Amino acid sequence: MITNTGKNIIAKYLLGHTGSYASHIAIGCGSVPLNQTDFPEDYASIYEVKENLDFEMFRVPITSRGYVKEDGNTYVVLTAELPTTERYGMTEVGIYSAGSNPEAGIANSKLIQSFSDLEGWEYHNSSAASAITKVTESLDDGTNEIFPLDVEGAETGYVAFTASSDNPTFLYSDRIQRYEVPRFLDTSIIIRGDQANIAINSGDQSLIPNDTTSSHIHLTGVSLTLDQNAPTDELKFAFSLINRVGQPVGEDVLLDDPEEVRIVLEFASAEAGDVQSAILDIKLVNGEDGVDFAGNRYFVITKQLQELRKTIGFSWDQVTLVKVYASVLVGVDLVPSDQYYIAYDGLRVENKTDTHPLYGLTGYSVVKNSEGTPIIKGKNSSSFAEFRFGFELNQYVYASGS
Repeated sequence: MITNTGKNIIAKYLLGHTGSYASHIAIGCGSVPLNQTDFPEDYASIYEVKENLDFEMFRVPITSRGYVKEDGNTYVVLTAELPTTERYGMTEVGIYSAGSNPEAGIANSKLIQSFSDLEGWEYHNSSAASAITKVTESLDDGTNEIFPLDVEGAETGYVAFTASSDNPTFLYSDRIQRYEVPRFLDTSIIIRGDQANIAINSGDQSLIPNDTTSSHIHLTGVSLTLDQNAPTDELKFAFSLINRVGQPVGEDVLLDDPEEVRIVLEFASAEAGDVQSAILDIKLVNGEDGVDFAGNRYFVITKQLQELRKTIGFSWDQVTLVKVYASVLVGVDLVPSDQYYIAYDGLRVENKTDTHPLYGLTGYSVVKNSEGTPIIKGKNSSSFAEFRFGFELNQYVYASGS
């Protein structure tokens, strides 16, 4: 689908005012993939104001352009080769007129954290910090239960770990149907849902972790340049909610869905003491604001930089540490539960302020297939993405992958 920005840039291209309306293909993981029968009525109104992907994973140059006729329809076909090394769960495709925004400079849209096992994250409880274990074996014992209890009822697994998105435990159909599987790169950090106690401030409704009874993950040695971004630029945080015990999707469920998920991201100058910080609060309530823990467990939460809670003396050049707290709450008493995990997938900043008349998202499509699932591009594999602009069509055209 051509966006409003795309209409303007293509018009300038036809007039010779710019040399390109499509130079790069961007691949994202933030949207809900579509089934072949899905066709929401408000797609056009959404796409007319679409300015960026829900969560862009990477952008690659277009290497092939073509013009074809198929089934009586005419298409301009754009093709790009995907990165070889990494794994991606792809749900959206965009066409950009350039590789980056020439107006943004150092404040350009970019990935901040991928939560991979290579970044050096640590697990920190009330007394000490420790390395996060990388789990390479199956997370379950063939029963679709992550780290099952032993015969004495004791824990046999980890409360914080990294695991591959191709782990056999994520191949069960119920986990795929609920979109529990992480999508960005090959590994994610996974935290059990009872590792933090996060209260709600009755005054401003902000989230307050109890550091005495809460654990978190943190990354030291961080350097951010977000002081160059405008207050209206956005942070996007991608994560998924995972059942500890696998179960059918639908009416015959074995475990009620949680009531809430609370996450606190803190960008801080130090772990303790006289700390300057900016805090991003996330609270998801089942059944509110489109949240449906039974049907969709993958989320991208977007907040403007001006929405973060900041100490009076805070500036981004002071940040040396990122901390993440998370809690999954169940029952009427909203008790943290060990029956769920949260997988941190990615954090990026999106420049929404600096505009250039010849730069932008010119085309956008959500992945659509018979299963209604992300298209998986495996590790160390060669793949291509194809985007088609359609003319003389009586229906929308969706991106395809190979």
